Amino acid sequence: MATTKIWTVKDSLKRLTDYASNPEKTEYSDLRNSIEYAVRSEKTATFSNDIQEKFFFVSGINCNPETASNEMNEVKELFGKTGGNLAYHCYQSFKPGEVTPELCHQLGVELARRMWGDKYQVLVATQLDKNHLHNHIIVNSVSFVDGKKYNCNKNAYWKLRETSDKICLENNLSVIESPKAPTPRAIYFAEKAGEPTKYNLMREAIDDAISMSTNYAMFQAVLNRKGYQILNPNRKYPVIKSINAKRGTRFFRLGEDYTPERIMDRIRENDSRVKGIYYSYMYPEPKWKKKIYVPVSTTRRKTKKIGGLYGLYLHYCYLLGVLPKRNNYRPLSPELREDLRKAEKYSEQVRLMCRENIKTTEDANIFIDKTSVKIKDLTDERRKIYNKLRRCKDPEEIKNLKQNRDAITKELVALRKDNNNAKDLLERSLDVKRNVEIERRFQHPERYRERVRERGLAR
Repeated sequence: MATTKIWTVKDSLKRLTDYASNPEKTEYSDLRNSIEYAVRSEKTATFSNDIQEKFFFVSGINCNPETASNEMNEVKELFGKTGGNLAYHCYQSFKPGEVTPELCHQLGVELARRMWGDKYQVLVATQLDKNHLHNHIIVNSVSFVDGKKYNCNKNAYWKLRETSDKICLENNLSVIESPKAPTPRAIYFAEKAGEPTKYNLMREAIDDAISMSTNYAMFQAVLNRKGYQILNPNRKYPVIKSINAKRGTRFFRLGEDYTPERIMDRIRENDSRVKGIYYSYMYPEPKWKKKIYVPVSTTRRKTKKIGGLYGLYLHYCYLLGVLPKRNNYRPLSPELREDLRKAEKYSEQVRLMCRENIKTTEDANIFIDKTSVKIKDLTDERRKIYNKLRRCKDPEEIKNLKQNRDAITKELVALRKDNNNAKDLLERSLDVKRNVEIERRFQHPERYRERVRERGLAR
């Protein structure tokens, strides 16, 4: 079973070829010969020399592996195509224990020959530093035959995957029958860091619903109470989605433990005692509050209500548990729980609004225009300093110019950050309003049902 991936390289061709053919990752010691020499104690000195004998799994197609980067650059200069995408980096990884280093490298070379061997220079390096053996394949973006650049589009990726699978089948290796869609990069790293994401929250809600259910109807009821609903429950691919979301997620995308069959197996493992947990969650006892009588003062102090954009974001930070900071507080709706990942960003935006006295959308637009003009002026000023640095010969003056350049750069970083925050809070204001309304429904479901009932009667 081999997985494949391909991406562009725009910075340095030499860095890429050096990384792919790194001896520390591609070397392979001949342990069999080393053991034979170790057994023969009379050749200890020879053994110490022979243990350094290594095989390197690096091959070049239409180029020499040792001078691959220079040869690729010569082709680019020959056809006058030294800019843009310098090369393409391809990755072919095998299941641990499925292939030997020799076979892994052989399959990588065969893949490169079938894909690009007729027109392009290719370097193939097999790296052995991981449990899963994998090939790094570097393809020159410019053809040495006609100088045309390689068109790496979606069709090229599918062809790469199909060719790799075909080679695996020819060598009696397994292939991935139904590959899953890749997790978005931002969500992948957020889940790796333990932050709440859309998928993590779904898994958590499903686990909680399973733990207090003995049949599928109870499972659906608890999920609905947590803000999720199930679409197409009787079809092949049922979907879970937040009640207020437009699109859902198929259960099997969440992992092997979240397929419909596995969920039913986990529900059947529960016993009748779970019903008590279910009813205590779905129908909690009302908490009667003791009435406290407070003497009413004759003079009533009026509290000024904060409205506008500033008031909206202040209230949103309060609902997130950021202002004031509450450690044991968790929002109720899935939308706000997911937005907890961006809590620091929201608090930054509120501090900006407080510092710059931004109360309304008009104030935000004025601030954006003002900072944009400052950014343009400072960028022009820094460009003039760069021009002076190119011509300047005096060391003292060069030092002063660099200090001025660094000071302007520091100011530009702060201004651009504030400008981006102001633009973002304007763009997200509608989503924030929607999420505030959703959270209110979760906090006061009875009040929301009464409001809906009143609207229906008024109509």
